[in-house]
Amino acid sequence: MKHRDTDYLYISTRLKARAQSLFSREKLNRLIAARSGQDAIKLLTENGWQPFDPDDLAACEAEIARQQQEAFELLYRYAPDRGMIDLFRLKYDYHNLKAVIKADALGVDPSGLLSAAGTIPPATLLAAAREKEYGRLPAAMKGPASEAADLLARTGDPQLSDLLLDRAMCAQMLTMAQDTDSEFLIGYVRRMIDLQNLRVLVRASRAKKGLDYLRRALFPGGSVTVSGATGEISPDWLRAKFSHPAFSAPVEAACAALAGQNLAALDLACDNALISYLRGCSLVPFGEAQVIGYLLAKEAELVSIRTVMVGRHAGLSPEQITERLRISYV
Repeated sequence: MKHRDTDYLYISTRLKARAQSLFSREKLNRLIAARSGQDAIKLLTENGWQPFDPDDLAACEAEIARQQQEAFELLYRYAPDRGMIDLFRLKYDYHNLKAVIKADALGVDPSGLLSAAGTIPPATLLAAAREKEYGRLPAAMKGPASEAADLLARTGDPQLSDLLLDRAMCAQMLTMAQDTDSEFLIGYVRRMIDLQNLRVLVRASRAKKGLDYLRRALFPGGSVTVSGATGEISPDWLRAKFSHPAFSAPVEAACAALAGQNLAALDLACDNALISYLRGCSLVPFGEAQVIGYLLAKEAELVSIRTVMVGRHAGLSPEQITERLRISYV
């Protein structure tokens, strides 16, 4: 069902107000520079977080999960279309699915690796893997799940089964985006696919993977046509294919990675490009873009705070923590 922008008036107003409390880069810098763990927690609690022991990373993860669930509940309560919210929970479902399939093959318990942020209870996925009953999963997932489990059993290569599930996830996300009729959401998913393909091309070239690998690994549905790719990817080829200005920073990071530099810089540039896309919704007074933007902005905030708290716990310098941070939505 296509909703009108005016259907989002109330939730857009609420989210614009809540977005002001998200951690800006200035707040993140203060969190990094806090003299003690308790000072860091004080800053978090001033911004609506529940207190926890700064030396207990499990407690930190629990509060991050609570914050995320609170955001989901708010959006479900007021957003006209919950399908767009489910779309962004899908990656947690596929993360859990990959974990339970590999754990079943190894005969280990993956419970500690499973996230509660998906739309499918982790226990349901765990039971499906243990009992080989993937038919109980949603229609779009059950075929890929069964195929991935079979592929892993035949080849013993978890990378191949993960690639199969990643492709299935992206295809399902694009279908769900198209079902919402939101051009903003469709554009986000297509850009996400393009940036994932950029990463795949660079990693395939560095590992000297051949055409067979690329056929398995590249994601369909993006706005950039990557047909004609071979195992030998040149900087000029990347710049020609990903010529849109939105890809300029990721492409330059990709070219540097082809020359042997750190792949982490490429991942950072790709994540920043997606956040930059989201910033465009701040110019829209109301509509589904506000819901999508807030949801992903909240997720970006949680990733950044996790990066800071884990970095502080590990004894990293402020400079080392800062260089790992994505750009801020606000």
